[in-house]
Amino acid sequence: MPIAAVLVVLGALALAPQSLSSSAPKPPKVGLADQLGASFADSRLTALPVRHARLSVPWDAMRYRWQRQEIEYWMQTTSAAQMAPVVTFGRSRTRPFSLPPPLEYRSQVRRFMRRFRTVREYSPWNEPNLAINPVNSNPRRIATYYRTLRALCPSCRVMGADVVDNSSLGRWMSAYLRAFAPGSAPRLWGLHNYVDVNSSSDWGTRTMLRLAPGEIWFTETGAIVDRDKPSKTVKGDRRLLIRTGLRRARAATKRVFALARLSPRIRRVYIYHWQASKRSSWDSGLVSEEGTLRPSFDVFARQARLAAGPAEPPPEPPAETPPA
Repeated sequence: MPIAAVLVVLGALALAPQSLSSSAPKPPKVGLADQLGASFADSRLTALPVRHARLSVPWDAMRYRWQRQEIEYWMQTTSAAQMAPVVTFGRSRTRPFSLPPPLEYRSQVRRFMRRFRTVREYSPWNEPNLAINPVNSNPRRIATYYRTLRALCPSCRVMGADVVDNSSLGRWMSAYLRAFAPGSAPRLWGLHNYVDVNSSSDWGTRTMLRLAPGEIWFTETGAIVDRDKPSKTVKGDRRLLIRTGLRRARAATKRVFALARLSPRIRRVYIYHWQASKRSSWDSGLVSEEGTLRPSFDVFARQARLAAGPAEPPPEPPAETPPA
């Protein structure tokens, strides 16, 4: 072989590993989903390069001073921790569960946007496919909420919904996507894949990857240490696959990030939540009731450091004009 040809081959071999490494998918950004503002003031959390936080907000929260104060404190602590908020609207804390009329939803969401202008990422409804009453999981109503958010804040990033990986996931997502004209479906989605994380299944995550176009965030996920059993189940209910316990928590938290590696379309992971509480029937905390770090925290911290890259640009400044 001529010397020139040999040099070309050697040069190509030298560049190959660099090309492969540069095309490797980046690990997803790591965030924390937690309802308590005080969680984001804990120095053990703020010492980590965690720059994303999620809050679930009742759709009618702006009607109540005590809820507005809770949200304001949450926004203050996450801002001090340099975390960008994503807000998901959901069921009222003061009324029987029902989906609000579209005009009421629009009015209350607009009040929220005007008060909390730094929020630039939203989801229209939390876990709609978990509702027992079909009226409260109506895909067309949730699609109306999605369009409302897009109209009120055209420059915001808006998820299609935050869905949970229960047995209804495939049916609900297929019905929801039919509410959109071809090519107009949302390109950003939230998934709560607790069943996959706390079992040996990956059906929920793979179903979402198959059905949902565009980017997916695990907006609420984590290792379940303890929870109340579902009050109503049927044969084949995926929630029955869930296995809980402190001994399983570290491996389950690792599984969160293994599932995230199924696709480069999975861009963020929000672990729920920070600290366990005796007053709650749900425990997936990274910190025990006594304030001790659990082994799952080590996994969370390591993944946050792995995902930390160049600083993301700050959120866009709020528009001069209020939402429509």
